Amino acid sequence: MRKLLSISLFLLVLHTTYYDLTTGTLASHPVVSVVDNPIEKENEPFIVYQVNAGDTVLSLVEKANGTIPVSIDTIVHDFETLNEIPPTRIQIGKKYRIPTY
Repeated sequence: MRKLLSISLFLLVLHTTYYDLTTGTLASHPVVSVVDNPIEKENEPFIVYQVNAGDTVLSLVEKANGTIPVSIDTIVHDFETLNEIPPTRIQIGKKYRIPTY
């Protein structure tokens, strides 16, 4: 009986570890808050986003454009130009202009 319980417990731990590593238990897509509607302002070269935990400037540019179409140096320069703050200084909960290409 003890051997059966040990094997069952081992299989349960093995299954939960496998499930957590392959599927995960957290949401895989972070939530992005769009403050300004990009459809209304198609001629503007940016979209305003509110930063959530885990967001980076590159991830926000990728969400705004679908891919990263230009070099990282260009993204950093454009972000600094639009927001007058370096990308390393973004803060959770604040709104920033994200360049669109």
